[in-house]
Amino acid sequence: MSQQLNDYIAGEVNRATSVNYHLEFAREWMADNEITEVVVNRPSEVWCERLNVWEKHEVPELTFEHLMSLATATAKFANNDVSDTRPILSAILPGGERVQIVLPPACEHGTISVTIRKPSFNVRTLADYEKQGFFNHIRPVASELNEDEKELLRIKESHDYIQFLRRAVQLEKVIVVAGETGSGKTTFMKALMQEIPSNQRIITIEDVPELFLPSHPNHVHLFYPSEAKEEENALVTAAALLKSCLRMKPTRILLAELRGGETFDFINVAASGHGGSITSLHAGSPQLAFERLALMILQNRQGRTLPYPVIRRLLYLVVDVVIHVHNDIESAAGRHITEVWYEPTLKRAPAPTEDRHDDGA
Repeated sequence: MSQQLNDYIAGEVNRATSVNYHLEFAREWMADNEITEVVVNRPSEVWCERLNVWEKHEVPELTFEHLMSLATATAKFANNDVSDTRPILSAILPGGERVQIVLPPACEHGTISVTIRKPSFNVRTLADYEKQGFFNHIRPVASELNEDEKELLRIKESHDYIQFLRRAVQLEKVIVVAGETGSGKTTFMKALMQEIPSNQRIITIEDVPELFLPSHPNHVHLFYPSEAKEEENALVTAAALLKSCLRMKPTRILLAELRGGETFDFINVAASGHGGSITSLHAGSPQLAFERLALMILQNRQGRTLPYPVIRRLLYLVVDVVIHVHNDIESAAGRHITEVWYEPTLKRAPAPTEDRHDDGA
């Protein structure tokens, strides 16, 4: 064996040893077969997901400096870089676990987000799934509304809008708050956030800190520069953070405002099974909100390859509720809701058949 190869192997062993040393605080939980996720949102605390329930552990010795050393060691092991200018790292740990690390300024100052997803080595047969009742809740594909949709329609038609919005949040509907500048979109969005169950894991994405979560301890705040644009190859954008979220085991993703091409990524994430997302945008009505969503999707490199009818169909499938708010400065009405859009029947509409290109035929 050549000296060069010996040196390479020794280097790999040393890098792996360094990562494992800095992971010692989590060794007990990573060895527990009932735990599937180990996450750090901030120094001194660790959250573990055990049998679909999050549990919190206090770890006083887990300092910011220790987490920074873990990030650096992991980056070296993965032959990658992580720093304040490249604050997002995706890697595989020496034990085969997948890890996602986010540093400031892409997360709160003084915090580091670490998400470790343990691989499953269990091999199950179809018979095993049958014993667990895996097939007992299959719903037939139907054209009629389901019970949740019927319930929300009944509440909305009774004009009990507070209960409608509360249930929409509880049922993990995708909600868009629309309105002009100064209409109170963000403030109302924060009110909706308070209806989210406090035991859920929430990740927010914003350019300035506004989406505070005092009642939800398992949360991560992610930030991007307001001038960052994916088309200009910025490293930290709303779209980049949305993609990072997919590796951070969120129950819900809250994006403060949709402004451009990241709308494609937001809709894609919401369509991938991450229900309960809430966001806002500038629009003069729910109908205009759908037009703006479509136009912003077309600003995305991938989104602009989709036919417009397909985009509209996708939006109706993904977006459940649109709330339009307005600030009437000419009357005593002030800030108020003008319209609540909820049309679940559109989700059953036939898929569009229009061709993308008009060939003049």
